Parts: sequence; C-alpha cells; structure tokens
Amino acid sequence: RNGIYPLMNFAVSRPHALPRALSQPQEDPQKAKTPTPEPFDVETRKVVQMQCNMELNEDKTQWHLTLLLILEDKLHRQLSYDLLPTDNSKDLATELVHYGFIHEDDCEKLANFLENAFHKYRSPP
Repeated sequence: RNGIYPLMNFAVSRPHALPRALSQPQEDPQKAKTPTPEPFDVETRKVVQMQCNMELNEDKTQWHLTLLLILEDKLHRQLSYDLLPTDNSKDLATELVHYGFIHEDDCEKLANFLENAFHKYRSPP
C-alpha cells in the first residue's frame, strides 16, 4: 500500500526524551566496562561431507581456499578465504567454530581435512 518504503510510516519524527536525574555520578574511565562482543550463533548441525579446492591467485603469491560443507539437513555451505602464510588448519577450523559455521564436534575432523588438503596442494609436483 505504501510502496517500497513501508517502514517510513513507523519512524518516530523525533526521539523520545528520557527523564534524567539531576546529578549523575561520574564513572572512573578505568572502571568503565568495555562492551562485550555479541555472541555468535552456535551451529547445531554436523558436517556430513567436505570438499576443498585451493588455487593460486593471478600473481602466484597467495592461495585461495574454497571449502564446500554439506550439513546434516542437506544445506550446502560454501566458504572462501585467501590464505595467509601464517594460517594453519587447526586455527582455521577453530575460527569456523567460533563464528558458528561448523559444529564444535567437527572442528578436529575439519582441521585434519584441511591439513591433508594443504599438503596435497602446496607440495611440489
């Protein structure tokens, strides 16, 4: 009814004023809490199949990793990443668990899979 911008009708024209106390105690900057990062969703589905491809970029200086994961519910998750010389398989798998891309139980299995792929693609022919 309102075109492609229907949420415009719900916007408040000016922010509501919040009542404030007359005097607020000043916090010590060192005691102020740092904001905690938002927790990531935890992946509950397990990986049933993994495929990996690695290619050198155009200037032959960096590897590009493409990882295809098939989860229990037949969802295909394709991830790609430009590998750094300092990257290792265990850290990459741990990072995927941290960001909710794979189940925690699949971490070691994926780390071993990536390690085998690194040896296959990076070893001289």
